[in-house]
Amino acid sequence: FYKASHDLPDGDNADLKPRLHPIFLLYFSKWSAEISGRSHAMPHIKTYMRVSPDFQKVAWFLVTSANLSKAAWGALEKSGAQLMIRSYELGVLFLPSEFGLDTGYFQVKENLLSDEPALSFPVPYDLPPEKYEGKGKVSFSNVVNKLNKYIWET
Repeated sequence: FYKASHDLPDGDNADLKPRLHPIFLLYFSKWSAEISGRSHAMPHIKTYMRVSPDFQKVAWFLVTSANLSKAAWGALEKSGAQLMIRSYELGVLFLPSEFGLDTGYFQVKENLLSDEPALSFPVPYDLPPEKYEGKGKVSFSNVVNKLNKYIWET
C-alpha cells in the first residue's frame, strides 16, 4: 500500500510528524546488504544493535517484529494506572555472555560465507551504514491506516 523507503506510516496523529521526522532523519541509512546478497530485498524484520565505533564489535543484537510504536511497546492509560499493549511482538536478543564469551562483545563476521570462527556475529547488512543523502524529502503517510479504516467501515 505504500512504497518501502519512501513513506513511513504514522497513524492519524498529526502532531507526531514534527517530532519524529527530524529525529529519524538523523539515523536514516541507505539500505545495503552486499555481504548477504540482499541489497535489492530489504527485509521487513527490525534489527537493533550496539556496535563499536569501528563497526568491528557488537555488544548485543536484537532481531524482532516490534515497531517503535505505542501499539508494540505499550502506553500508560487510566491516569498511569494501566499499561495497554495493543500488539504483541516477538524478538530474539543475542548476548555474548549467553554464547560463553566473556569479552562483552561479538566480533563482526566479515564474510557470511567464510569459515570464520562460529562465535563471530553475522550482521546481515553492510557496516558501516551509509548515511542517507537522498535528494527527495522523506514523507510520512497514513494511507494504510485510512485504507484499513475504509475496509472495516464498509
